[in-house]
Amino acid sequence: MKPILLLMVAGLMVLGLAATTPRTSSHGVAAVPDPVAGNPAAKVRVIVYQDLECPSCAQWHGVLEKQVIPEFGSKVAFEFRDFPLTQHLWSFNAAVLARYFDTVKPAIGMAWRDFCFTHQTELTPDTLLDQAVRWSATYGIKRAQIEGVFSRSDLFALVEHDKKLGHADNVVHTPTVLLNGVEATTPEELTKRLTAAVGR
Repeated sequence: MKPILLLMVAGLMVLGLAATTPRTSSHGVAAVPDPVAGNPAAKVRVIVYQDLECPSCAQWHGVLEKQVIPEFGSKVAFEFRDFPLTQHLWSFNAAVLARYFDTVKPAIGMAWRDFCFTHQTELTPDTLLDQAVRWSATYGIKRAQIEGVFSRSDLFALVEHDKKLGHADNVVHTPTVLLNGVEATTPEELTKRLTAAVGR
């Protein structure tokens, strides 16, 4: 879980930057929606592979939310992809829930990701469902809707799709942050490269 830069850290909804943008995979997989912060139409693109249970991803969350996205969001697209690690016990189901919340409203999906990052120590496989029910009630979402999420194969498929893309991108840890296909390993490196990429 070495910190890299694939910005899937999700505090962006606070900034009002979350969107859901269709993406067609170059690996022969069907197009699926992925959450995007910043400018979805930007030529400069950061891909963030993240695991919602990963402490390093949570650390990146604050950096991206408070520094990188506000500075570069008007000229850069930040695309978040799910890459739950096999050693984590609740991250896959949390990602499936995030995909459901995306379908309700993209900003809600981003807010759920933010909640997971900032409440990692409170979440377990046994408490995840109840935590999601309590959290989503503020958005008018009912328990029955949350319980129904785990019978939806389409939502599981979205997470698995991102994992396949990650494997194709040689992702082996989270977070992995890619700028135009090349990994950035520190926030300083990412900022420097983004500055050059947007022509500042």
